[in-house]
Amino acid sequence: MLDRLPAVPERGLVEAGEDAMLIARAVDGTLVFVDECATELFALSSDESARRTAGDIVAELASLEPRSFVTSVETSRGRRALAISVGRLRAGTGEIAGTVAIRLREIDETAARERRGRRLESLWDLVVRRGLSGAEHVRAVLREAVAGIGFDGASLGRVGPNDLVLTYSDRGDVIETPIPISRSLVAEAVLRSGTFAVLDTANVRALSSIAGDTRAFLAVAFRVGETRWALTITSTTPRLQPFSDDDWQYVETVVAALSRALERRENDARIERLAYSDALTSLPNRPALHARLESVLAESARLDARTAVLFLDLDGFKSVNDTVGHHGGDVVLAEIAQRLRSTLRREEFIGRLGGDEFAIIVPHVADRAEIDSIAQRIGDVLTEPFRVDDYRFALSASIGVAVYPEDGSTRDELLAIADAAMYVAKDEGGARIRFRASPGAIPELAGAFDNDPGSPGSGDIGYILCYQPIVDPRFGHVIAAEALIRRIHPTLGLLAPERGWSIAQDAAGRRALDRWVLRETATQARAWDRAGTPIRIDVNLAAFDPAVIDEVLADESLAGDLRRLRIEIGAEGMTSPTRGAALSAFVDHCARNGLTFALDGFDGSLGALGSLAHLPIDAIKLERPLVESLQRNPTSRAIVEGTIIVAKSLGWGVIAKGVETATQQEALVALGCDGIQGFYVAHPMTAGDFGMWLGKLRLAGTNA
Repeated sequence: MLDRLPAVPERGLVEAGEDAMLIARAVDGTLVFVDECATELFALSSDESARRTAGDIVAELASLEPRSFVTSVETSRGRRALAISVGRLRAGTGEIAGTVAIRLREIDETAARERRGRRLESLWDLVVRRGLSGAEHVRAVLREAVAGIGFDGASLGRVGPNDLVLTYSDRGDVIETPIPISRSLVAEAVLRSGTFAVLDTANVRALSSIAGDTRAFLAVAFRVGETRWALTITSTTPRLQPFSDDDWQYVETVVAALSRALERRENDARIERLAYSDALTSLPNRPALHARLESVLAESARLDARTAVLFLDLDGFKSVNDTVGHHGGDVVLAEIAQRLRSTLRREEFIGRLGGDEFAIIVPHVADRAEIDSIAQRIGDVLTEPFRVDDYRFALSASIGVAVYPEDGSTRDELLAIADAAMYVAKDEGGARIRFRASPGAIPELAGAFDNDPGSPGSGDIGYILCYQPIVDPRFGHVIAAEALIRRIHPTLGLLAPERGWSIAQDAAGRRALDRWVLRETATQARAWDRAGTPIRIDVNLAAFDPAVIDEVLADESLAGDLRRLRIEIGAEGMTSPTRGAALSAFVDHCARNGLTFALDGFDGSLGALGSLAHLPIDAIKLERPLVESLQRNPTSRAIVEGTIIVAKSLGWGVIAKGVETATQQEALVALGCDGIQGFYVAHPMTAGDFGMWLGKLRLAGTNA
């Protein structure tokens, strides 16, 4: 029989990548032929080879079933890794019965290490990749694991007390199918809280009824936080060689990568919740309300249905803050939110716009009586007094209503109309509901900026700019100031803007107001610079007209000083469908002329920052409610911390408004905030008082 074997060429010691051959009897493994390469490799004499079996040479060859595998064996040159193939011996076109051919190839360890390195590098590249969302990241790691192990598919599921909920697969589908753990391939891994592998399920009777098409699998149970997960990597063909140490190391790396991906998925979900939830009341915030209203309007247009928007403002809330401070006001606002939520029906949606303003969306409105019923329910829940410490407060609500499609067809139109109707309710004494008023019922927005705003401020002497300092919270250095308009009342002194009085009541008036503010602040910035305290001044504008900027820049005496200013813009305005394009054009125009911007009124909506990253923003200003709840609300702290991280990655500074305590300052320093403003630093001051205040700081060395 052996005479028909092809001649074996004479070779020296087997080299990496070079084959050696053994021939053995299939029935007992006795060696009947060993070529010279194999003889040298295993240091066999001719007498020894005649008495040895294949299993004596390589333990895994005790079974001569056709297969290929990789193993590590002791050779004449020490322990070496060999790739071994077992197959029927063939001569010409037929098999030689009763014999088995065993081919051995020494593995190039350098190349193997490089392959292992590439496999791990490819996997870890996914761990740190930033362009993937949490769910995409998980699926990408599963696909990489399938390729790395050399199997066909992979799935990942959450482990419950008795069930496994399949959640991800490498093919991208989210299955979300619960199956009993006892009837799953991960049962042993979950039981052992570790790893369990089967090379061929056909050899395991207990798996025959549940394995299906799976012939080999590897299962791993692991924990991420409080959640247990189970990974299964499967193959529809048996695995011919056992898992090596490198394979187990790779599996550990896969688990580490999946843990990172799952953590990212949880963080993404958490950030999304934070971006669309009001930190104080847990109600949906302004971006969430806007998104819901647009969705409802699209549905109403499709179904030819009506939708009502109720704009709600509390009556008497200012007295709460004045009496028990902003902390007490927050307590009341949180209770109001809870009461309002409890009185609304499932289909009615409520969100907090900011401060003491709320909005309610009512889809599929049948008639006015339905809206009156909602207003009555709101009034009823506000009737019960609110208690803070030893104080009791009686509050009510002024409500303005706009109805789609009669009053407007877009989100911004309806909100503006409902807001205007609410003003009417407020002017009539509050505690009432008003629908869109006729043109004669709403005060006309007429008249340009001047020193006589009309009846709300009749008898006023005029207006003046005051300045509130912004300081570095670490060292107390003054880094900027915000310019604020104050009304000069003959008996009450300086008054802050409130509903019921307005300076600029039409487009011409708003442009005139902006010209005055820009000229006054630019002149003041120059004066402070000459006095030895060069600081930036933040200004609020009304018209956002590029022509006004050009007009002030044309004044050579002010052009240079105008660039000492920083114009404040609101995130809501930049993302507004109606105002966004015009405001963006204004921002671009100013940027070309060297002016910078501060993003004002940021309420923690992290989702809005991405759309504003391209703007020439110098700093972002955190709203007072975030700062006030920083210490007692972990969510607020997380929002502030996340905002600071995102802002600094975009090259923006972060300023916190409404800072009133040393504890708030310390928390903001710890989080890396760049500037603070509020009563803890100083109240708004006239330019003269501000100059004296700066002088005292210079004498004390604080602002050196």
